[in-house]
Amino acid sequence: MLLLVALSFVPARAKDELVYALDSYVQKAVKQGIPGASLAIVVHGKVRLLRGYGVTRLGGNQRVNSATVFPLASISKTFTSTVAAILVSRGLIEWDTHVVPYLEHVTFSDPELGKHVTLRHLLSHSSGLVPHAYTDLLEDNVRYTRILQMLNRVRFVCEPGKCYGYQNVLYNLGGDMLAMASGKDYPTLVRELIFIPLQMSHASFGLSGFLNSPNRVEPHVKTKKGFAAVKPAAYYYQVPAAAGVNASAQDLAKWMLAQFGHQPTVLRPSVLEVMHKPHVRANQYRYRAKLSNVYYALGWRTFDYQGTAGFVHHGGWVKGIRTEMVFNPITQTGMVFLTNCETDVAREIVIQFLDLYRQYIDQK
Repeated sequence: MLLLVALSFVPARAKDELVYALDSYVQKAVKQGIPGASLAIVVHGKVRLLRGYGVTRLGGNQRVNSATVFPLASISKTFTSTVAAILVSRGLIEWDTHVVPYLEHVTFSDPELGKHVTLRHLLSHSSGLVPHAYTDLLEDNVRYTRILQMLNRVRFVCEPGKCYGYQNVLYNLGGDMLAMASGKDYPTLVRELIFIPLQMSHASFGLSGFLNSPNRVEPHVKTKKGFAAVKPAAYYYQVPAAAGVNASAQDLAKWMLAQFGHQPTVLRPSVLEVMHKPHVRANQYRYRAKLSNVYYALGWRTFDYQGTAGFVHHGGWVKGIRTEMVFNPITQTGMVFLTNCETDVAREIVIQFLDLYRQYIDQK
């Protein structure tokens, strides 16, 4: 109730200024050369903007709109932690379930340290293994099953739970554990527990799901002559729990509202609390010069920005695609930005949002 009273004092004009400024920012970026983008803005728990910009492919005439589907890349990780929290709440698995022997096909280079690695460690990037272990093999299209056979060659750089090291292959082991706990494959779990109840009607899994979406973007990479369209990258779809989801800005606006507690029958308050709780300090973060109290939670990053606390964020980057989602659950205000090219605009708009938030929303 106190939060609702506090929010009522924020002038409507301030909310409009934030939306107008971000909308103008993306319009300008498209005019200056990025192929296309999609933007969703939620202010105080209300969707204030859903809009597409530019085209799905340079040289084409199909416009991007708020229903246009993008590969989400690492924003996919947020769905994994949510499914885990739901299954934990149902008693099907525990956060501290050990990877070994739960997954019999996994062995670690140091069995003594390896026996302490848990689901919680996987989903907070605190397994203790070398950061980005075998991400390079994924990008070389080495099969996921083959990569798992080589995990016993990866060294530990700290004890499990003691340091942060971003992972993709290791993170996907979390999806394997959830499939084992539920008796259903991981994509089916996400569809049944999240996509369907939240009515994320454009969301899908995998390369086939992406290609079967008639309203989808084409990725673009930077060349000497500007941006050029390329084929969608298939390799990260091998690790669906880390990078397998496709979705639109409309879908992610619903996802954000669920993170704010608007869908308690799908995401209980206790589920949200555990996901957003900081777990391990994350020093390796491209925004770190401007942020403080930077942590990785479970599938989400958390930080404070210039004295304002409580931001939650995740981004994604796969060949020709950038995605960003950032919000503050305290004021139920956030932004989703999706673009079909590799551009610094994706990084800059997060800082732009944070500055606008402090100017128009943060009422200290």
